[in-house]
Amino acid sequence: MNMRGTHQPRKDHTVLIALSVLAAVTLVVGATWFLTRDTPESKAAPLKLPTQWPTSGGELVRQVPMPTGELAVALPTRTAGHVLCGAVPEPTWAAVLGGPVLREVDKAGNCHVVSANLEVSAKQWAEPVPMQGTEPEQVAVAGRQATLGRFGGNGFGEILSVRLSSSTEKWVRPVLQLIVNRVPQDRGEHDLRGMVLSLAEKMIGAITTPGPKLPADGESREMTPIPGSGITDAAYPLITWQLCTQLSRVLNVPLDQVKPGPFGSCERESDLSVVKLVYDDESEEDYFPDRVAGRPAREKTSDSTVVVQLLDDSRQTLEISWFDATKPDGALRELAEKVVPPLLGR
Repeated sequence: MNMRGTHQPRKDHTVLIALSVLAAVTLVVGATWFLTRDTPESKAAPLKLPTQWPTSGGELVRQVPMPTGELAVALPTRTAGHVLCGAVPEPTWAAVLGGPVLREVDKAGNCHVVSANLEVSAKQWAEPVPMQGTEPEQVAVAGRQATLGRFGGNGFGEILSVRLSSSTEKWVRPVLQLIVNRVPQDRGEHDLRGMVLSLAEKMIGAITTPGPKLPADGESREMTPIPGSGITDAAYPLITWQLCTQLSRVLNVPLDQVKPGPFGSCERESDLSVVKLVYDDESEEDYFPDRVAGRPAREKTSDSTVVVQLLDDSRQTLEISWFDATKPDGALRELAEKVVPPLLGR
């Protein structure tokens, strides 16, 4: 009897079973890979906050006094950036944008806030910026009429523009512009419209609490120094009034004999003498080898002009000039030592 002939079908059957199992396993593994394979989106690592901050030329947000009434539209550029960023508490920024945030006033003076996925820019302008390529919508924000539209293509962002004052003075910037957009790498879905409206509501409410109207151009008032801050991070009218008050006192002349300027300046001019105080919130000065009233300073021209750095973490300066050929030696420094402390709120 041929025993091999009897068992051959069983071997073939075993091979077929093994091949069937292998095919089934291969099919299952292949299907599993197909269903769970990484897509480009799943391979992308979660977005993170920038590692370098602030950006080049930017300043970390510092605590500054909040303006009242209409004074928010009369702030120096960089002060306005700090005010707008500080008007919304950091936890609120994080809650609205959906995660931790970084805040700065960038080199252009904008309030600039970022989360891992989103970016916000807030700035004040003299006139509304045209919304090119958008479909503007009229909305109400904090009791004011505002214009809302798309910023960029494909739902990249939302831009809101709202007028905070009807003033047309050359030294005011009454239009607040707020932009919320996705960072370029983000592909998520966000309620950008809701975010920009929520932030604008909180921001406007914080900087327009009841207070004074804007003064007329050239109006002069006697004003005691603002305790603790003086002219730093103040609105232009408050800066000018403090400058003129101190200049009239140190020169011992009536207030109406000093002339206020629109952008934080005041001067006294007589026959052969000019004394001038000029505030600057974006000074390019970066070398202060001397000291005046305990603050870093530099004499720009011999015994006629000195520049004083007002804050360590800011570009705000005060330039004090005295052009008078008959003034005694050291008179400029003596004048500077007298006016700087009260102008810092000491």
